[in-house]
Amino acid sequence: MRPPKPPCCRLQFSLTHIRTIASLLPLRPLPPPPAPPKPPRFSFLADQCTCMHQLKQIHAQMIITGRIQDNYAASRLISFCSLSDSGDLNYALKLFSTIQEPNSFMWNTLIRALASSPSPQESLSLYIQMQRLCITPGKHTLPFVLKACSNLKSFSASKQVHVHVLKFGLGFDPHVVNGLIRGYSISGGLRDARKVFDEASQRNSSIWTTMISGYVQSDCGSEAIELFHQMISEGFEPSAVTLASVLSACSQSGGLDLGKQINCYIDERRIELGVILGTALVNMYARNGAFLQAHKCFASMKERNVATWNAMICGLAVHGHAKEALHFFKQLEEENVTPSDITLIGVLSACCHAGLLDFGQKVFHTMSSVYGIEPKIEHYSCMVDLLGRSGKLLEAEELIKGMEWKADVVIWGALLTACKSCNNTEVAERVGKEILALDRHNHGVYVVLSNMYAEAGRWEDVLKLRKVMKEGSLTKIPGWSLVGNATGVNLFIQ
Repeated sequence: MRPPKPPCCRLQFSLTHIRTIASLLPLRPLPPPPAPPKPPRFSFLADQCTCMHQLKQIHAQMIITGRIQDNYAASRLISFCSLSDSGDLNYALKLFSTIQEPNSFMWNTLIRALASSPSPQESLSLYIQMQRLCITPGKHTLPFVLKACSNLKSFSASKQVHVHVLKFGLGFDPHVVNGLIRGYSISGGLRDARKVFDEASQRNSSIWTTMISGYVQSDCGSEAIELFHQMISEGFEPSAVTLASVLSACSQSGGLDLGKQINCYIDERRIELGVILGTALVNMYARNGAFLQAHKCFASMKERNVATWNAMICGLAVHGHAKEALHFFKQLEEENVTPSDITLIGVLSACCHAGLLDFGQKVFHTMSSVYGIEPKIEHYSCMVDLLGRSGKLLEAEELIKGMEWKADVVIWGALLTACKSCNNTEVAERVGKEILALDRHNHGVYVVLSNMYAEAGRWEDVLKLRKVMKEGSLTKIPGWSLVGNATGVNLFIQ
């Protein structure tokens, strides 16, 4: 009997057989090494930009790698330069000029950016260039072009773009219709705006709001309220912007009842009282003399801007509450809110009602140095009124003559009223000549002078003036008043 082999021999035998079998099997290929990660696309990098320095680096890489004609990536560069707060519109225009075949997105982006720039006419120039290259505008192009027309307040430009709207069959697009209504209404073409509105096949809430806002901006509060009632009757739910516009209409036309209903609607629907809507509500109550409600809304607002303060100050001043108006002005300064030119008009108006000549003069003469606001013709008008009510007619007359603008009928009229109160016929005659030079059919001059002559016993002059009025067919313009209720506003002519 043979002795067993040692364990090491059995292991060697087994390994030998394994190596033999392995040599007969086909060789497996080694896995390839992992591919290096692809660099991110330039379009992705452009969308991640936060400043022009980063964008210029991406732009340089596109030039070096020959990818500058990649329209998609280039369009992202143009978009950042044009629309970002950290962008550079001039750089976008230079980049655009290097593109051989710009796509419609690039055209639309630049037209959009230029429309909102300080030079919206450049947006129209770019659109004209687009037309000369026979590039058909899309439904995204014309709303931006119409925005440029609105910012320019150009009725003729809106009219010409309207022709293109019809030419390219875009008259049914709601964004285009909205732009047309805004373009017409803001440039004095309210009748054309209403015609576009009436002919619109589909109206959304935005179109209703734009038409209502157009009436409000044109001081047609009654028409705005009437259209709002029509909007509600057709089942449209007003937005916060719509309600703010209607509240402004209520401020213009004395629609306190409707304003209260809107306030209740806001409370019931729990609509957030933001700055715009809250300011409109405060202004509506203040203009209608409901100061308790105005102050309540003012105090409940979490955020206010200078327009909110102006609503309280000017509303109080208009109704003769000078002390309260100046109290709010003082509070405004204590809260470090920078006043606007409208704020100071309200303050000067309050001084007129209260006869605060010294304080009014101080505010007027320190507007530039203290508040950084140059006096406008409205501030001069308030100051002339204040001087006139204080009996300083010659000083008021000199202030008018020293203005850099040509005085209008309103300023001379304020001085003429002061002359009547002070029975100063000499200054009144000079002022009357100035008014008639601006408006020779102004009957008010003849009426005031005739009454002043009658009080002074100058009956021959009275007869002369009445003869001139009769021969010139000058008649007094009838007065009118608005009375509002929950359903609308009624006009009464006296």
